[in-house]
Amino acid sequence: MTDLLALGFGQGPTMAPHHRAAWEAVAELDRTLVVEDEGRVVGTGMALSLGVALPGGGSLPMAGVSEVAVSPTHRRRGILAALLDALHRQAAERGEPVAGLTASEGGIYRRFGYGVATRFQAVRVDARRSAEAEPVAPVAGGSIRFVTEDEAATILPEVWERHWRRTPGEVRRTPGFWVEDALDPPEERGGASARFVAVHTDGDGRPDGFVTYRIAEGWGPGGTNHEARVLLLAAASDAVEAALLRFVLDIDLVGTVTWNAPVDLPLRWRLADPRAVTVHAERDLLWLRPLDVPACLEGRGYAATGELVLEVLDERGPAGGRYLLEAGPDGARCRRVDRTPELVLPVAELGSLLAGGTSWRTLARAGRVREDAPGSLDRADALFRPARAAYCATEF
Repeated sequence: MTDLLALGFGQGPTMAPHHRAAWEAVAELDRTLVVEDEGRVVGTGMALSLGVALPGGGSLPMAGVSEVAVSPTHRRRGILAALLDALHRQAAERGEPVAGLTASEGGIYRRFGYGVATRFQAVRVDARRSAEAEPVAPVAGGSIRFVTEDEAATILPEVWERHWRRTPGEVRRTPGFWVEDALDPPEERGGASARFVAVHTDGDGRPDGFVTYRIAEGWGPGGTNHEARVLLLAAASDAVEAALLRFVLDIDLVGTVTWNAPVDLPLRWRLADPRAVTVHAERDLLWLRPLDVPACLEGRGYAATGELVLEVLDERGPAGGRYLLEAGPDGARCRRVDRTPELVLPVAELGSLLAGGTSWRTLARAGRVREDAPGSLDRADALFRPARAAYCATEF
């Protein structure tokens, strides 16, 4: 199975040991499927038992579809479709109302009902121009310290539990993710150092944030210009996140900090010189595929009170139909109805809306949502408006 993954992703005819160790850390063998042809494995795919955070502090169990590959000798035979359909059925049987994935190629998964749910920006911060317009008040009693990998094995999962639910689109990780991160093979460092792990603690000494990063050394005749590459940042509050970013920006000899950051990064609004932050790329990460529409829509919070009649189009799965959503800040109810729809959209677009990754109006402008009742787009955007941009830092 791992050798087929190496073949499918162009990594070689067999899986390298460091890639195999990473796969073994996260794989759930009882959720892994294969397709065979005359005794040879020609297709494989698996699901991970994850969760996804939604606006308003809610979350849903999620089937994390991962490691899907088909042998180059068996393309265009329906193997990918068969694997995904089987993984979706398995998810439904396990009571997971949504499936998610991080796509290696952007043109494959919409036809299977997946929509882009989160995006990130690859930012570069000039640390030497990163003075803040007004110094951020330090967290009362807070401090930052480096920890060993043995300490990190306990601390990082604990902090993540306080972080992921407050970030719509972020993922509840299984223990294997932390094992995989700690492997930190030299082949994956891009010429930079082993990872540093810095932990923020509150006034009572309880960990409430962490940042992991590498240093790519930059020694030259014009001076030292190291690059700090942020790998992962988690925080129980915005103030802790700000403290951790300031810590990285102030590391001696570091001239540049890079990070795959949220699209609504508050840092750029704090700097005296906002041009110190530049965006070098923007890309999708998490894609979502609703399997149970009522459970998905009842699992998130809403910014206003109202109701909508939606028609969801789903050619490949069980999500198609007309639904009445009655929602408000205190909760929501969604059920199938036989009523004239106000808004009509494919299931992939519902996946894009679920965590607040885009607006109804934007999708309508793109021709992906049809408004059959005047004013329903405005009501939908008022209901679905998130408090922060959807963001996911977990690739799987």
